[in-house]
Amino acid sequence: YYPKKVEAIMVPEMTYLTVSGAGEPAGETFQKAIASLYPVEYTISMSYKKEDCKIPNFYRFVVPPLEGLWTSKTVPKKGEPLKKEDFVWKIMLRMPEFVTKEVVEWAKEEAERKKKQDFSHVKYEKIEDGFCVQALHKGSFDEEAHTFAQMEEFAAAEGLQLIHKAYHHREIYLSDFRKTAPEKLKTVLRQYARTKEEDKI
Repeated sequence: YYPKKVEAIMVPEMTYLTVSGAGEPAGETFQKAIASLYPVEYTISMSYKKEDCKIPNFYRFVVPPLEGLWTSKTVPKKGEPLKKEDFVWKIMLRMPEFVTKEVVEWAKEEAERKKKQDFSHVKYEKIEDGFCVQALHKGSFDEEAHTFAQMEEFAAAEGLQLIHKAYHHREIYLSDFRKTAPEKLKTVLRQYARTKEEDKI
């Protein structure tokens, strides 16, 4: 989770709690999406305290950092800023391998019963990023272009091609951006990649 330099990495399939949506990160929809993940996660991680709940192969775990997949409805012209209202995202929390779809559905029902709110939009997903290039970005999200440029330079030097899948890139938030000053944020940026030989196939 803490790359010291730009690097290529193979990311295997992992299990996540996810919420999908669109719009700017400062918007209410995005903030509610984040807030809806944690009650479901908490129900799972604290299930060992319930005598009547025995999740198979359960072990206690520390919740990893929040993550997000990002793309945009529009492609900005070179040199122009991104239109944040056009962002499309999938925000998520990684879960241990013992978490199944059945466990997530149970946790959603428990969270709905306790919180008296709808968690049907929280999904169980297995996602495999595969071969990627990643780097640690320090500072504001608005300054990510500098780090993306470094990743492009690394890819070119290594004979790699950065590619766009359903989403443009992944962000892993090592800092809580709701409580941390923009200039002190630490975020792992990860883009999909392939070799230039694969690109010719």
